[in-house]
Amino acid sequence: MSTYETEFSNFPNEKITRHHFKNVDDNIADVINQINELRSQGLYDQAARIIQNNQDILSQYVVDASTFRTWEEEIYNTQKYAKQQQQIVYFDEEEPDCIEGDVWVGGA
Repeated sequence: MSTYETEFSNFPNEKITRHHFKNVDDNIADVINQINELRSQGLYDQAARIIQNNQDILSQYVVDASTFRTWEEEIYNTQKYAKQQQQIVYFDEEEPDCIEGDVWVGGA
């Protein structure tokens, strides 16, 4: 049995995390413009404070490092899971005891 990464992902024990990001709209544009302006001036600490103060709303619009790590681990875990699975094709008259993904070709 393979070991899976579990810091950011619980796949295959749980479903893969769905993210529902939004496109930037008028609700958040002022905050993002302010962050970008501070960054362009090299004022990264001030930009970081704005990000921290608006984390709840920004998380709907901006992909952060934690999200990338989640995607990375879930892709890695999915690859390991897929490599372990083997599809079996049964050619039996009666339906065999098989698992999801197997194929049964039978009947008289």
